[in-house]
Parts: sequence; structure tokens; C-alpha cells
Amino acid sequence: MSCTRRAAVALALLFAPLALHAQAKLSCKVQPATLAEAQNCWRPLLVFSPTDNDPNLLRQEHILDQDADDMMDRFVLLIPVVPDAKNTPTPLDSPWTLVSQQQMNLIRAQFHIPDNHFEVILLDEMGKPLLHSDLPVSTNLLKAIIHNLPRRKIEKLRRGAN
Repeated sequence: MSCTRRAAVALALLFAPLALHAQAKLSCKVQPATLAEAQNCWRPLLVFSPTDNDPNLLRQEHILDQDADDMMDRFVLLIPVVPDAKNTPTPLDSPWTLVSQQQMNLIRAQFHIPDNHFEVILLDEMGKPLLHSDLPVSTNLLKAIIHNLPRRKIEKLRRGAN
């Protein structure tokens, strides 16, 4: 293997983890720290959970991981919102971010979700709620909702989109 080819392979391996989390634009943060930072970049999937090991939270993460490529292509970003985020699990493949406990409290207050309640809310890129569910949501439902958004019609035109 030539030196140039080895260098190219090494660079590809070095930057591969960065490619795992797609983003809408280069100016978008891969893991935003607030809903405001996600705005116009991501479609946040807020998962409110009474605990960080709630079976519904774990189920929602598993569902997203099973269809991680499609969730990345649709800029769905999991944001778990739990009363105590010390041991919050994160998906293996699907885009996610953990916000500060203060941000979680603000998000919970903004959407009026009590600490002991499980709820899933999908937001559009501008922060408008598109879906509320008190059960984990299938990726087929998420894709169907996102498919009809005006911005998604433009996104589908980009090379490699599905």
C-alpha cells in the first residue's frame, strides 16, 4: 500500500466517528446543548421519562437504534429528559445529545410534563411540536410525519438521501 493511500485510510478512520452523526448544515452543532442550538438544524425527539432506566425510555432508544441511518437522514435527535441525568443511557447509533439538568428542567417546564410521566414529543426544525405520545414511537410513524414537512421535500433531493 502506498504512503498516500495509507494516509487517506488513516484519515478516513480518524474522522469516521464524526460522520456517524449527520447534521443539516456545517454550522449546526453535532450535539447541541440547548433546544435553541438545535433549532433550524435538527428535529428533536424529546423523551420525557420518570427515571433514566425506565423501560419506555430504553425501548424508545432501541427503536431509534434499529433505524439509525434513517433517523440520521431525517435529522432526528434524541434528547432524553429525566429528573436525574447522572446515568442516562444513550443510543449506540442514533443521533442524540444530553443537555444539562438545568436545560432538562426548562424543557420539562416548557412542555408542562411532570417528573413522573413518560412522554415523547417530536419537534420540527423550528421547535414546533409535531407529535405527542405517552408510549414509545415507531420510526415508521416518525418518518411518515417528517416525510410531509416542506423542508424534508428539499432534503430528499440531496445526494444519498433516502
